[in-house]
Amino acid sequence: MPTSIPVLCYHNISDVDGHSPRRFEEHLAAIQGAGFRTISARELVAGLSGVAALPPKTCVLTFDDCHLSNWTIAAPLLAKYGMTAAFFCVTDFIGDGPKRPQLAPEQGGPELLSAPESFRRVLDADDRSQFMNEAELRAMVQDFGFEVHGHSARHQGAFRSLIKTANFGASHAHWSATGIYPAELRHGPEAAALPLFEVGSGYVYNGYWPTPGSAEAGGGVYYRRRTDAERRAHCLADFKRCFDRIRGINGCGDEQYFCWPWGQYDGLSESCAQEVGFRAAFTLERSANVSGTNPMRIHRIGVGKTKDGAWVQSRLRMYSGGLSARFFFKFLRKRPEIASILYMTDSDKLSGGSRQMVNNILGMRECGLRVTAVIPPGSEIRTALAPLTLGENPVEVVEFGGFRQYVRAASFVAELAKRVEADVVHTFHARAYKSAAIAKLKGGRFSLFINRGVIFPPNTIFALYALAAKGVTVNSLVCAEVLRKYQVPQNRLRLVYNSFLPENGALPPERLPQKKRGCRVLYVGNEGPAKGFDVFLRMAAELALSGVRDLEFVAAGVRDMRSFEQFLTPQLKTRLNLLGHLAHDAVLRELTQADVLVLPSRQESLPNVLLEAFACCLPVVCTSVGGMPELVHDGVNGFLRPSEDVSGLADAVARLAGDPCLRLRMGRINRRLVARHLGNAAKTLTLLRSYFGEALFEPLPIEALARQVALEESLQPLNPLDEAAPCQQT
Repeated sequence: MPTSIPVLCYHNISDVDGHSPRRFEEHLAAIQGAGFRTISARELVAGLSGVAALPPKTCVLTFDDCHLSNWTIAAPLLAKYGMTAAFFCVTDFIGDGPKRPQLAPEQGGPELLSAPESFRRVLDADDRSQFMNEAELRAMVQDFGFEVHGHSARHQGAFRSLIKTANFGASHAHWSATGIYPAELRHGPEAAALPLFEVGSGYVYNGYWPTPGSAEAGGGVYYRRRTDAERRAHCLADFKRCFDRIRGINGCGDEQYFCWPWGQYDGLSESCAQEVGFRAAFTLERSANVSGTNPMRIHRIGVGKTKDGAWVQSRLRMYSGGLSARFFFKFLRKRPEIASILYMTDSDKLSGGSRQMVNNILGMRECGLRVTAVIPPGSEIRTALAPLTLGENPVEVVEFGGFRQYVRAASFVAELAKRVEADVVHTFHARAYKSAAIAKLKGGRFSLFINRGVIFPPNTIFALYALAAKGVTVNSLVCAEVLRKYQVPQNRLRLVYNSFLPENGALPPERLPQKKRGCRVLYVGNEGPAKGFDVFLRMAAELALSGVRDLEFVAAGVRDMRSFEQFLTPQLKTRLNLLGHLAHDAVLRELTQADVLVLPSRQESLPNVLLEAFACCLPVVCTSVGGMPELVHDGVNGFLRPSEDVSGLADAVARLAGDPCLRLRMGRINRRLVARHLGNAAKTLTLLRSYFGEALFEPLPIEALARQVALEESLQPLNPLDEAAPCQQT
């Protein structure tokens, strides 16, 4: 049976973290007791390359990271047993200074911290004290005869997916996030709440990197996928820096070896390591190390900190024979990253749902993903998408009008998804999902998502189509409730609230306390019965008749008043301003000039104007229908009244009209709700987390935001020269 050389992988040796000194010494005694001796990494590589024979009953000991404990604890113990080892150093972490005592902390040696805390300190504050310095590394080579090689310059991690694992402030948060989030975010006021996601090697995964959103995308934090070219440039720069620094320390000339961070590699990163000049590389894959093994893929056995000497001896037996080592294999596979999204709709209108699809497309483009949009010929949506088809990472727009012929359309979807290498197909509106579901059932290699942002009943067999999908995105809990009634399983539903995207690239400024008298009450909607414009007029007439002073009523979007003449009392006519149909930007201007938005709807899902009002710091008075109660908590950031409750709506408006401080406080809560949870960056992240497989169904934390706003305002200093300042202390 051919000889295979087991290679054991350790990290830090201390009572604080990793292997305790007693347990590590047990391992060394077990190696000797099994009749094995240690050889150098250079001897191993020579044997793998066929330059020399591989000696039987030998093993290689390796240590990743060059934690300080390798100098103070591991090196003396290795010398005690007459063993050698190879130490792989993160070269940016090499500090200066004299050699420190090779003693445990309780014997007067330097303090030892856990590996995660050691990494956080060096990444956050360039505190390198918990890693070996240059003098100690040179002594490892010159005084002990050990080998020192490279383990990258930075040990850069990346969010390899956007599946959430913790928040930045959590005790179990992974240390690598300190090297992923920029300083302005990890030291910012919201640092503790920053999300953390699954981590992998930044040399192997393109990753999703927290990046400030452009003005076009509404600002916020987007998680941008790095391109292959960017990752290659990063690998070459990091590996070259590592190679040059360690070569100046270890005396090995051109015979430089590399250890993959996290043990992970792929073709791109491996080619970069070879291009820089590394001649061998160590992984964390397990298999045989025999003559002819690729020296750029040397197998190692990770030694868990709870493993005892008997376990070590069993692994020496298993991996010292060429056949048994191949039998007990473990190969690492790079997990898929989402790179391409295909959006489809059969709608030719730039409706509220279409605007949300455009927001999605813009967000995914901002995240560096390839985006393809399928729209009908002549669709109004093309105008909204036109700016996104230019510049860096342009969106591809494909016109297709054949979704009524489901089978033919399914072939079109399958061919297009294959051409653009779509990882996700996300459909909007009535017919596109059917063709996509058929394409998926016929073997389409994409994850299917169906958008359903309305509250009327679906097709009677919609649940069957939903089973072909990975998720059905809904914009409110009430949408989900309707679908559950029609047998759509809960495990398919994904709650993704609509997003607000400012047209000028930034949210309107926060409102200041106002000294003016009067209150401008705004209605935005059409004249359809579902929107309840007649209820708005009856409410306004009641307020005008009651004598509430300084009220102005404004209606935007109503084109035809013939059905509403009966509600126009003489008192109301003098206070009512009918603006007719307005362009979207004009509606936003009206929202910034209003003091209260009233939504007296009889039926709703989640109207976009509600988010727009929130962004403009408006309190709202609305009926408790559809998804509106999910965003408006009565008495917190607005008022809720039952549908058709004219008097209740009037009372709520009168209360807000008479209390400018209450309007200000509610408006500020709503603005924070948009800024933190309903902006396009937040929605894009929710979508990506859903695309990666998270079953997200999280209502918004409105009550918590209200408490935070109240606390923030209570801490603001009172300006006695400002007549309106008491509003800040409400």
